[in-house]
Amino acid sequence: MVEGRTHKPVIGTDLCESCSVCVRGCPAEMIPEYRKETKSLRGALYREDATPLREEKKTALPPCRNACPVGMETREYARLISQGRFLEALDVIREDLPFPGIIGRICHHPCEGACLRQRLDEPVSLCALKRFVADYEVGRREMPAPVIGKDKGKKVAVIGGGPAGMTCSLDLRRMGYAVTLFEARSTLGGMLYYGVPPYRLPRDVLERESSLVAKAGVEFRFNTKVGEDITMKEIYAAFDAVFVGCGAEEGTRLGIPGEDAQGVVTGVAFLRQANSSEPPEAGERTLVIGGGNVAVDAALTAKRLGAREVRMVCLEKRHHMPAGAWEREQAREEGIRVNASLGPKRIIMGNGKVTGIEFARCTSVFDREGRFSPTFKENATRIFAADMVIVAIGQSPEVAFLKDLDGLQLSEGGWVKTDPGTLETTLPGVFAGGDIITGPRMAINAVADGKKAAVSIDRYLSSGGKS
Repeated sequence: MVEGRTHKPVIGTDLCESCSVCVRGCPAEMIPEYRKETKSLRGALYREDATPLREEKKTALPPCRNACPVGMETREYARLISQGRFLEALDVIREDLPFPGIIGRICHHPCEGACLRQRLDEPVSLCALKRFVADYEVGRREMPAPVIGKDKGKKVAVIGGGPAGMTCSLDLRRMGYAVTLFEARSTLGGMLYYGVPPYRLPRDVLERESSLVAKAGVEFRFNTKVGEDITMKEIYAAFDAVFVGCGAEEGTRLGIPGEDAQGVVTGVAFLRQANSSEPPEAGERTLVIGGGNVAVDAALTAKRLGAREVRMVCLEKRHHMPAGAWEREQAREEGIRVNASLGPKRIIMGNGKVTGIEFARCTSVFDREGRFSPTFKENATRIFAADMVIVAIGQSPEVAFLKDLDGLQLSEGGWVKTDPGTLETTLPGVFAGGDIITGPRMAINAVADGKKAAVSIDRYLSSGGKS
């Protein structure tokens, strides 16, 4: 610490190395001064040249804040909560994260993994604190409407109403831009609504927090599928800039014999139907292929829909499964069986319906260079009976609607190619973020992309925009 202009100590951001010496007795009264010094670091945390400050000088920020994809003021809201100033803490959170009740329920909380407190005992429960103050607000005050900036006379189109699209829309409205959001379905949320089960994310929480987008004055075009009801070329011509954040909602296929059998569905399709007004019937013996978060959600949902026996089978060893530790524990507690180090070889059918699957022993998932390249011991096989198979091994984007835009390129694998610093695509004025550029990630990463894209769009339009 260095001495400031007042008697209170402040952090010299150019000197702090996050050594953790002060962590046991952090003088909380210095935080307001620190916040004044670092006001320029708020929001998207970008310099004028779009260089991420967190990447440029990580030691200038506390480890927890540095680990957060949106760079939240973790220590300040934790300090306010410790003093019982819950609504003030919520206001601080919403300056960076508009959906604390949502993210507080589903985030993988990398901030806690970086928390220095765990060297002493355990990390601060930052994710649960966000959820707490968001829930505390309900019934005590109306959720404050976003403060809208002075009208800049420019129009931006946002494609997709998921976390990336909603966040980008909100930030652009705060900056003073007119925003029109195109959504193929009848409600906001994207995969938050159709992919996350209600037991993890209650619908009233999702609807309450997504209502911020309407409060901000965003114009909605619901039930409008871009590529069918309107073309991207028409949108590009009518708006000053475009943000594409429609995610990756197509399930990945196995590519094995029998995959077209009745009773075989993808994880995202199963969850989408389960979250609809007409949920599917689960099989008596449901088998889920995959070890990630979607696979766990599908397994637990199948159990809730009446499946007598639910089994997960994955390539990875148990301790290497992609799903979070707390999700794996929940699956175990609810009676989900897990068989690890097995890969599907063929689907067994009877009268066109799935009756079981043959698996081969997986000896390794990645090659020596760390690339996904599973190898199997073909003569070591195992068969499981099943009358329903849910394939949750990955997702891919639906990008056919982008093909009428000359100059917009896709990367290997079919993802939209963007500049990593600005999220601008290869077509000037078109930006993209979320799962459509990287593949499935956590919702907090999509929020971060929405914020980054809004900053880049503002910079692009302020410098002249389309020629």
